[in-house]
Amino acid sequence: MKGCGGVGKVSLDDVYKLHVNDIYRYLFRLTRDARQAEDLTQETFFRAFLSLDDYHGEKVRPWLFKVAYHAFVDWHRKQVKRPVQLVEQLPDRADPLVEDPAETVVNKEMWGLAQELLRQLSEKQKQVILLAAIPFSYAEIAEILGIDVADVKRSLFRGRQKMRKLWRDGADGEER
Repeated sequence: MKGCGGVGKVSLDDVYKLHVNDIYRYLFRLTRDARQAEDLTQETFFRAFLSLDDYHGEKVRPWLFKVAYHAFVDWHRKQVKRPVQLVEQLPDRADPLVEDPAETVVNKEMWGLAQELLRQLSEKQKQVILLAAIPFSYAEIAEILGIDVADVKRSLFRGRQKMRKLWRDGADGEER
């Protein structure tokens, strides 16, 4: 990775174009704020550029997500020190190609419910579920989060289990 501006045989510009949307979606799901996700996406690629010397030829995508995760953690720690009320935004899952308004509303409601359930999980469970949905392998998730593979499997299982329970409990509460 020596030299100016390349990751292997691919330029940094190409890496940015290939991964910027996935990094943004991941960070948006974590922050639920479009502007903050954009800022953190830029911070991710800035940090990646600055830490090219730390890149040792591993897969670029998991390495970028690890950088994004650490940018999010740093931002989140600052927010905890000085909490700010973020305005909730519409879910990012609305499919612009869907022409049926009823289906659009259902998609937004389902994504909103999923976001609400994710908020009730521990930070590790939420991270593992989001990264598994991207999809990353267990080993890649472990590398991104700096935990072992068994912890990834355990957190994914328990997180999904808790989401199912929360969903069932919410559905039971609506019937009453």
